[in-house]
Amino acid sequence: MHHLPVNQLFIDPFSEAIKSHDIMDVAFSKFRDKRKVSFDSRIVIINSGITDRAKLAKTIDILNSRKAAAIGIDLILDTLYNTQEDSMLQQAISKTNNIVFGYIFYEKKGSHNSFKALGSNDFFIQDKTEAYVNLGTNDGFSVRAFEPVHHVGGSENFSFGLQLSALYDSTALPFIHKRHIEKEWINFKRVQPGYSSMAYPINHDGVVHYNMIHIDQLLNDTMQYDSTYFANKIVLIGFCGETEQALSMKDRYFTPLNEEYTGRSIPDMHGVTIHANIISMILDRDFICEVSHFRIYLYSFLLYLFNYFVYRRMERHNFFRSMPFIRLIQILEFFILLMICVLLLLSFSIKLGFVFIVTTVILSYELFELYEHKFKPYVQRKLDAFLN
Repeated sequence: MHHLPVNQLFIDPFSEAIKSHDIMDVAFSKFRDKRKVSFDSRIVIINSGITDRAKLAKTIDILNSRKAAAIGIDLILDTLYNTQEDSMLQQAISKTNNIVFGYIFYEKKGSHNSFKALGSNDFFIQDKTEAYVNLGTNDGFSVRAFEPVHHVGGSENFSFGLQLSALYDSTALPFIHKRHIEKEWINFKRVQPGYSSMAYPINHDGVVHYNMIHIDQLLNDTMQYDSTYFANKIVLIGFCGETEQALSMKDRYFTPLNEEYTGRSIPDMHGVTIHANIISMILDRDFICEVSHFRIYLYSFLLYLFNYFVYRRMERHNFFRSMPFIRLIQILEFFILLMICVLLLLSFSIKLGFVFIVTTVILSYELFELYEHKFKPYVQRKLDAFLN
């Protein structure tokens, strides 16, 4: 419609509203029972609070001594202050082999050339593994997908969640390569942990899917966490609020688990918990399979044909004297399609393109009239000429 030579500004608010929503938001927010989702004991989240490098160094030493399977640092240590704390942190990192640092890549609009834009100082990371923490967002705030593999600086790089999953499970990386999907939908199941998040619209049921510890809590009572607490587990260190009570908006995003998916809401999940959901999905091989565009077009065409013959039958019986009959059919089809899409996503992890198919339903009567009164005589003449 934007190609028509008339003022289309009135469409913009509706188009923006549609772009910011997805069938995943409805399915996961309103129909997924978070209380039935299992607790993932393979992952522990440590809330770093306001980054203190001395505390971070002590935490890494503890995790190293407790035989953690992998340690993920979802923090950017880009500045070197040349202090004693910097030296402590550098020494702790140097003694740890199974550690992954996050960095951010930047890609110019309209270009496929990506480069590392922000990462930790070489003094800290040395020869340690780095992985990008970029998430697939449409608006910078809503997260539904991620790229498992991306070419940065001309070489293949792995996402933060995939790199940590590969340290824990050596078969994860070959499996992702075999799927060969550029962008994966995140099968969100586990909500944001923490005292401050046990409220609507984040987690009003108060369910817990991950262990989360504040860094001060760990360092103040180290003996509370015995030698098996971190053993053979993936430990993620990242920001989840300045304190346990703080509901900080820093590094916080909207996800399909937000219980208020329309209107104005607050972001429901910190970046480090999103990475935890990605890791859980990879380890469980619990991926979402998207129906191809070709099949969506095919289903839409078949649906239009069905509606076309229904409308023709109604026309013969003079049902078109009242438009409510047509709108009633479209409303019923809308809710049936919504139910099918939600069931496919929740029960079979299949994502069907809801918006395109529903658009076919909405425009089916207009397309019917356009064909009957404009194109049908022309098609009929061509068909008769071909047959004769």
